[in-house]
Formats: sequence, C-alpha cells, structure tokens
Amino acid sequence: MKYLALVLVLALLTPAVWAKPLRQAYEEAGPGEGYDKLLVLDPNIKYTGGCGVLIGKTSCIRGNGALIDLDGENVQAGGSGTQLTISGCCLVNGGYFGAVNVQDGANAVINGNTFCKNNGLAAIRVWEYSTATIKNNVIWGNTTYGIAKHEYTGTLQILYNDADNNPGGNYMYFCPG
Repeated sequence: MKYLALVLVLALLTPAVWAKPLRQAYEEAGPGEGYDKLLVLDPNIKYTGGCGVLIGKTSCIRGNGALIDLDGENVQAGGSGTQLTISGCCLVNGGYFGAVNVQDGANAVINGNTFCKNNGLAAIRVWEYSTATIKNNVIWGNTTYGIAKHEYTGTLQILYNDADNNPGGNYMYFCPG
C-alpha cells in the first residue's frame, strides 16, 4: 500500500505527457479474463474524468499504478447484476458521490488503490442494496469520509485498509434521516 502512496505523490508532482478520458478508455476496452469489459490502464497516461460501468455486466479496471484525475466525477457502478472490480489505481478529485460510487444492487471489489483529495460525501460510497469488498487500499486526505455506507447496504467487507486524515471520519454508517 505504501507503494501506491508513493506512486500517487510522484504522479501528482510529475506532469503527464499524455492524458486520456477514462470514459473513452472504458468504451474502447473489450472483454477479457472472464469480464465483459477489461480495462488495463497504462501508468504513463493520466486518465481524466469518470465513467459509469455497463449495467448488468462485469467490468474490471486494472490500474497498474495509473493516475485517474476524476475532475469532479466518479467511477459509477449501479444496477442489479452489475459487477465492478477496480485495482491498482490512484484516484483523486472525485465529485459529490466520491471517487467510486456503488449503488442500486451493484457488487464491487475495490482492492489495492489509493484514494486522495476526493471531494463530496466519501472517497468510496456503497449505497442501497449493494455489496462490496474494500481491501488493501490507502484512503487518505479526502474532504469528508473515507468509506461511507447506507443502512440498506448488503454485505460489506472492509479489510486491511490504511485510512487516515479524512476529516468527517475514516468510516461512516448512514441511516435514513
């Protein structure tokens, strides 16, 4: 996990030679390794903006240490049967719904990423009937919470994360008001 934090610092200090919209990279990705969409990122490219994964499909975003500057957007997984696996990414500048937003019955595995400087509710948001495994991530210095979950969230496993310096709290359980 410390390696990903170092990659993030270096990525923020070193201007990328090339930038590509994450949405475009996702749309160009084909199937692979049992996923309907397998997106393998190039660590030499800075990815910008967010993307929504295909509803009812399996998608994998393998970062290889690549920087994703969400520029106020997020990676969105929603809908029954939707599966998102995201690993090895450095995600910064997520919007109101954070960097990764899992909702409406989707399932996610969020493993080995770095989340820093994400705005809004939380770096990782798991909402309404969704399930997630969140492990081996560095979740540091986000505007509000590190991980937020809704009262009606399904199974949520939070394992071996390094979460700190999130002013609202590192982990937050929300119930309807």
